[in-house]
Amino acid sequence: MRDTLAAKMLQALAFLILATPSFDFYTNRPYDAAVPRPEAVLGYAPGERHTTFRDQERVLSAIAASAPGSVKVIDYGKSVEGRPLKILVISSPENIGRLPVIRAKWDALALGKLTQTEASRMIEETPALVWINETIHGNESASFESGIWLAYTLAASRSERLASLLSDVVVIINPVYNPDGHERFVVWYNSVATGSSSPDAFEQREPSVIHGRTNHYRFDMNRDRVSFSQVETRQEVAEYLKWNPHVYADQHGEVGTYFFPPNSMSVNANVDRKRFNLWTEVFGRGNARAFDQQGWQYFIRDTFDFFAAGYLDTYAAFLGAIAFTYETDGGGVLAREREDGSILTLRDGMAKHFVTALATIETAAANRKALLESYAKFRRDAASGASFGKFQRVVLTSPDPRPLVRLQTHLKLMGVESRFAAKDFSQRDAHDYWKAGKVEQTFPAGSLVIDMAQPQGTLAKSMLEPTAEFEPEFTEQQLKKREARKSEKYPGEEGADFYDTTAWCLVYAYNLPAWWCESARPIESSDGPRIASTFEDSPIGWALRYSDQEDVVAAFDLMASGVRAMSTTKPIESGGTTYARGTFLFLKGRNEDLRVKLERVSATRRVSFEALKTGLPDTGREGIGSPSVDSIKKPNVAIVFGGSDWLSGAGSLWYLMESEWKLPFTPITASALSRDLSKYTAIVFPEGRYGPPSEDLKGWIRAGGCAIVMDSVDWIVGEKGLVDLKQVDGKGEGVPGSFFRAKMEPRLFLTYGYADQTISAPVGGSNYFKAKKEGGGAVTFSGDEKEVKLLSGWSWPDETEKRLAGAVWAHDEPVGDGHVILFTVDPTYRAMWPGLYKLILNAMLFGPAN
Repeated sequence: MRDTLAAKMLQALAFLILATPSFDFYTNRPYDAAVPRPEAVLGYAPGERHTTFRDQERVLSAIAASAPGSVKVIDYGKSVEGRPLKILVISSPENIGRLPVIRAKWDALALGKLTQTEASRMIEETPALVWINETIHGNESASFESGIWLAYTLAASRSERLASLLSDVVVIINPVYNPDGHERFVVWYNSVATGSSSPDAFEQREPSVIHGRTNHYRFDMNRDRVSFSQVETRQEVAEYLKWNPHVYADQHGEVGTYFFPPNSMSVNANVDRKRFNLWTEVFGRGNARAFDQQGWQYFIRDTFDFFAAGYLDTYAAFLGAIAFTYETDGGGVLAREREDGSILTLRDGMAKHFVTALATIETAAANRKALLESYAKFRRDAASGASFGKFQRVVLTSPDPRPLVRLQTHLKLMGVESRFAAKDFSQRDAHDYWKAGKVEQTFPAGSLVIDMAQPQGTLAKSMLEPTAEFEPEFTEQQLKKREARKSEKYPGEEGADFYDTTAWCLVYAYNLPAWWCESARPIESSDGPRIASTFEDSPIGWALRYSDQEDVVAAFDLMASGVRAMSTTKPIESGGTTYARGTFLFLKGRNEDLRVKLERVSATRRVSFEALKTGLPDTGREGIGSPSVDSIKKPNVAIVFGGSDWLSGAGSLWYLMESEWKLPFTPITASALSRDLSKYTAIVFPEGRYGPPSEDLKGWIRAGGCAIVMDSVDWIVGEKGLVDLKQVDGKGEGVPGSFFRAKMEPRLFLTYGYADQTISAPVGGSNYFKAKKEGGGAVTFSGDEKEVKLLSGWSWPDETEKRLAGAVWAHDEPVGDGHVILFTVDPTYRAMWPGLYKLILNAMLFGPAN
């Protein structure tokens, strides 16, 4: 009889397990026999195969059903693809029995209103709350597996050690943060796995189109705690805020050996570096003791910083938790051969996450009182505003209230309180985000006000301060490394110590006028602006002024329903009213049942239509019937899904089109670019690997199509491409992600809908292009090398701003009757920059020939 594939895999794994010491997951004896061991439900031992989502559900449900006195299962939502999201709450039967009372005490500590004496009294009999998060990156599979055995151990062990720990600690396990990415990865992996540890084995190379690290929309959700774009993020945070844990561990993989904190610099100053470094040292030593007992390798203070605000751990730390990222060196495959020939298995990775989770719980229990005292003080200082020095209030204004309403909704998702001013008010200590210096500023009614003195004040400051501060010694280190790299090629100095972006300020992300203030005097607040549309009848038609993304999206909707639209290319004065460039016009003479369709869109998109009184210009020649009004071609947008199968580059735009803007599009493959493209008006090329433009693509553009290229622009620039842009001379140090001041060209259709010509442009890397003297630069940087362009984040002194001088960020190149539009940075990246969305929407709508 031939061996089955499953049997062969088990044989291979058995050999590997016998070849290396095997970790025992069952040392916390005795166990409650009524609680089933995971392998009794699954049919295989730890690490013998990758577990699917439904199988994990079966195991956890069986454990919870068998231990109702110590385990509670709470459903908190669903993933994009509809998989249930849940947490397990595990503690002693006594703690579970009085959980409502305990939660009330946690809430009181988190609110930050208790005095030190009141908090200390409450803490005496209050357990700590430890949250263990598994599998935010779906292909980092060891945490998914280890979470199963962790849940079993906490629920079933009757050892004195664990009983003691669970009397002092309540544990929350999120068994799988990203079920969609994990399932995509595991179904693929299990379908090809043989158990081979060879680096040449097929199963060692996950296809880029799978990319289980990310969720359905190919978002890296461990970068989503700024934009809060993904449904998994929003639902997990909503549940998190109901509990407010004191310790948060996020388990990842895969690295050379295991990482746990203390972290490398830079550490975000808002977490209170002294407090954070003290506690990560305490927990790090606890992990080190546990690893030393096993004889395992690990590293600290290297690679993984604690600076960017978008991580799960930094978000938790801004709310007072002592938070960590743990990176294991096993997982993602069943077995992997190291450089020295030794074998690393999935079981190895599971074991290490299992041990750090238990060690973290043990350290929290051993330091329960001091931990809660530290947490209470952190929250108390935030609620009083004592933590924030002169940074006490942020005020944002906008002539159009809709972006302010969106920002308030965004902040609410985070847990940050804000309000609208009911009346005008003034402050003498206001600092403009866009200009240097302190001024007296009067703010109009309807301004959005965020005071830092609130329970989530540290988070509010982290998201709204103009820039985050680096440690002086960190800055000095980076500059020394740069100088060393200039002179020595071998062995050379290591690269800069930036793990991710250094700028995320929501003021610049939304591109709104804003001020921060040194005080927060009382003001009267309102429920916020009411956005409503009223219709007056018109014999001619209606105008839709363009100032917000909802306006251009409404135009897309109307055209999809068959409405013919026009737009002004120059200012028009008619009927005593001035209509700016980019105003949408909908004329009765060209559309049937127009008013009914406008009213329907007005209700769903929060837009307001104005009745046109006459077609006669008040002055000059520019009027509704003049050549300065263009017809807009009905859009039919295609998005290339995966240049060389790199689907993740399309994820952000895919998400925005489908979930936020709800606009139709066709996802096409790169191979479709060599076929007939005539039905499409615009094709978007997200980040990816593209070959030289095909003749079909060139012909389509020359015939009136609009190619929109984002981030990966080299393939269409130069002799073999269609755009003649020159790179900025010389090589420079890469920027890790910062905001720089740029200017917009108001005469180009790309900038329709923007009232201010100054904009915050994100910049990363070191590859910049010069703006063309012939024009086409829709968003460019000032050519003055002495002008300060940096708004937020890191910039290399005497280098970055000089190289950016005269560079282009967004370029429009007419090609025949069509256009090629280049964004040197994807404006939809991570859905982090709502203030840039009108640029991409304009490109898709106005770019095609009319």
